[in-house]
Amino acid sequence: MTVEEAVKKYKLEPLNVYTAKAKAKELNVDEVLYMNVQKNKYAYIVKDGARGFVLYQDEKSLYTKMYKGLKMTPLQP
Repeated sequence: MTVEEAVKKYKLEPLNVYTAKAKAKELNVDEVLYMNVQKNKYAYIVKDGARGFVLYQDEKSLYTKMYKGLKMTPLQP
């Protein structure tokens, strides 16, 4: 999957500079390019030096408020 296909599929939106820097520090990556947060589902496209472009997906349980597990999918540029 390419970056453009992932943006369309998950309805991701570009971030402003300040939010992107804060999220990059939180996720411990070089740069966060796109993000979509719905009630309990999170999706980010990040650029990390060694891995390249990666789609991060996670979901938070409504009952326990814990994350279910991070899925990292490598993307083509």
